[in-house]
Amino acid sequence: MSETIDYAEMLEIPVNTLNVTKKRSKRKKEPTELKEQVVETVNERVENAPQEESVAEGENITDYGEPRVAAESEEPKAPRKKFLEGKLLLAEFIAVCALCATILLTNLFWENSAINTFFRNLMAEETPVAVQDDRTYSELSLYPVVSDAGIECTVSDTGVLTFQGVCSVYAPYGGTVQNVAQGENGYTVEVSHTTSFSTVITGLSAAYVAAGDTVYATIPVGYTDGAAQVSVSMYDAGSLISSFTVNENNDIVWNV
Repeated sequence: MSETIDYAEMLEIPVNTLNVTKKRSKRKKEPTELKEQVVETVNERVENAPQEESVAEGENITDYGEPRVAAESEEPKAPRKKFLEGKLLLAEFIAVCALCATILLTNLFWENSAINTFFRNLMAEETPVAVQDDRTYSELSLYPVVSDAGIECTVSDTGVLTFQGVCSVYAPYGGTVQNVAQGENGYTVEVSHTTSFSTVITGLSAAYVAAGDTVYATIPVGYTDGAAQVSVSMYDAGSLISSFTVNENNDIVWNV
């Protein structure tokens, strides 16, 4: 072929050529700035270049797109952080299991250990402190010992209140049951009202309370079927109290 024909054939083949030449300079540029300059240069040349039609294997292929150059390449993050977090969670789980096992073994084999002592003191209930009632009997307003006003109550010269009939029996004042005993004449209930004031009820057919129970003047402590006489004696520091009477409603009234 002649040079003219070769040159003419070369003209018919579109060729896109891009040469990027990096000139050395005394001032060292940052890699990021160099990338940005290359991207800008390439994009300017592509935008200014005319769209050409190329022929390949008898088909027309037109390229209307513009090449895209990535400004920066994202580097994949290493999974080291997740690895360390997983190790930390595993270590915490092992520490908790070890602590639970230590507490369990200590509770089983060492009763007086520091951990056992700590938990016993933590869960121990505080014992309520008993409040002493130093009031004298004359400061208290007493209630009837029977609920039926039709039953007649009498008081002897020595201070013993007696009655007979079918009814419920009450303590003259609230307090704590000190003793409950059963004898030939029925049940005997002793109630402590204050530090020095107490009541003893004898001749009950049935007792509703036990030692240590708290009683109230409005709740019966026992029952009498009327077969035997019931007696109520009140004491101040162990001495029988006689300075009281009973009115028509069976209310106990102090004479002091």
